Amino acid sequence: MAKPIRSEDLVIHVLNVGFGDAIVVELPADEQGQRRHAVVDCYLAKKTLAYLDRLAQARPAQRQLAFLCVTHPHRDHILGALSLLKDATCRPLEFWDSGFRHNSTTYRDVLNALCEQRIRLIRVSSGMEWYFGRVRITALAPSVALRNRYATYGVDSNNASIVLRLEHHDTDVMMVSSLPSGGTPGSTSAPKAGQAVVILGGDAEFDSWARISDEFPHLERTSENEPLVEKKIVDQLACDVVKVSHHGSMHSVPLNVFERMAPQLAIVSTKQALGEKQVGSQKIMRGMFPHQTTALSLEEVGARVATTDGSYESTPLGASAVRDPELAHPGSVVVVVPPAGRARWIKLSDTEDQVPNPPTEI
Repeated sequence: MAKPIRSEDLVIHVLNVGFGDAIVVELPADEQGQRRHAVVDCYLAKKTLAYLDRLAQARPAQRQLAFLCVTHPHRDHILGALSLLKDATCRPLEFWDSGFRHNSTTYRDVLNALCEQRIRLIRVSSGMEWYFGRVRITALAPSVALRNRYATYGVDSNNASIVLRLEHHDTDVMMVSSLPSGGTPGSTSAPKAGQAVVILGGDAEFDSWARISDEFPHLERTSENEPLVEKKIVDQLACDVVKVSHHGSMHSVPLNVFERMAPQLAIVSTKQALGEKQVGSQKIMRGMFPHQTTALSLEEVGARVATTDGSYESTPLGASAVRDPELAHPGSVVVVVPPAGRARWIKLSDTEDQVPNPPTEI
């Protein structure tokens, strides 16, 4: 049964913009009942700005963005950023950047706009944290080791991508224990691993995830009380929802990382395309996004997959059945994360050219 979206809920909107990313983050309301919005990547500015307008009509919010995060400077993530930076109403307080300097005209225009508009630039690296009331946002990537190699060979733009972890607590995040398994002051119980956590993967690929796995390890502590043994596990990659990196390509996220995440829902922002691969003397045509290896890994860990173009869900399983009839259509995906609670979600029914009405209940 659908529940109303409450003022204290964190809401994440993964917009259907075709082959690109545009994510709107609705931060919980403050004491005056006002929400703040943020945007992570912006491919289609027209749709993103129109959706922000409808959000402001649906729920009271300050119009100026808390931040605009461009995970990396590829066109399908940054094309619409300039419009947001120059918009008199939504112009962000901060611009979060990976520090990877791209030589495209689009990226140079963005840097010029930051100077002209005097918008604060934050160069992100792993371990950085931001606090928005009960929400803590942690940068899982790029690692400093990769960032220090940007000017050399060996690091491509995808592995320079910012990866964000959003965690929603039931008390002010400044009072939260540094270890997620430790519970929070005033909480009725400690949340389970990954509960109320969403990871936005940008376009990070294997090299980046290897660094993330090393810098945010899976930890176990066993009590010494015999014969009873209690294991306490800390894993900052555990999550309810993951926005799969790099549109679910073959190099997006390795299986062992998906196993640590153990997400209920995996969102893939994509538009299906066929690719040709030469194998020996044969040419093989296959669907590119999400790639079969990524889809199989998500199936292996039991995640439900929602693609913005509906391609994976509408793939036939047999003679007539499709994989997931409820989600077998194009649409934006909206995730609600209550304080310290399990995430819930809905898939809307918009094409990349349509602006949907934000849901009021999920």
